[in-house]
Amino acid sequence: MAHVEMTDKEKALLDLAYTDGERISEGKLFDYQEKALSELRAMTFYLKKKYPNEDLEIISFRPASQKSGAEAQFIQPGIDSTEYLLKYDNGNYVDNFYDVPFEREYDAIVEKLLKEGGIDARVYTTFPFLISADIKSGQELMDHRPFLGRTSQLYIIVDELPDDEQAEAVAEKVQDIFNENSVYGSGMVFFLLKDAVPECKSVIELDAYARNRKNLRNIVSAAFRCFHVK
Repeated sequence: MAHVEMTDKEKALLDLAYTDGERISEGKLFDYQEKALSELRAMTFYLKKKYPNEDLEIISFRPASQKSGAEAQFIQPGIDSTEYLLKYDNGNYVDNFYDVPFEREYDAIVEKLLKEGGIDARVYTTFPFLISADIKSGQELMDHRPFLGRTSQLYIIVDELPDDEQAEAVAEKVQDIFNENSVYGSGMVFFLLKDAVPECKSVIELDAYARNRKNLRNIVSAAFRCFHVK
């Protein structure tokens, strides 16, 4: 057993992984825990290097000895409570945060394509899959990774809610626009009643409104899928 200098955060994360309590808080680690600490530090360094302009915090950690590769969940403290995932195995890293710095840029591109096709909508897209690539822009997400899975939620503010047939027609038009522009993925079109929707300043607020079951009477939705792009 070795005595290792650690930060309070490192001690807390190792304690969550091993629940060894006082011994870890005193910096006393078994060999396998020293290895886990090295993995945790490598993952922390990776996040800082890959996303130097982002404030990210690892909130949970599982060493490779407990899983097939090490895993860490991390958040953007003070921005939202979304948990992102980082995996590390034999020097290889994959994560699902790569789109976040460019999500509004990407969504603005999609909104422009929709508007050119006659649909005025706000867009909120998430990319759930883990990848290792270093994405540098929203345009790169659009141009160079057309088959990377994604889910896009569209929000259209209307004076009157459409019936199901009208909603499906718009969803089909969205699907056509996505297909014509090689936008791979699926999602939902939400029609939100103008008089009932509060002053939402962001797509995050619109998304929260649409997902609140109390607002269902003010919403009509229709699904679309576009997995056969040109």
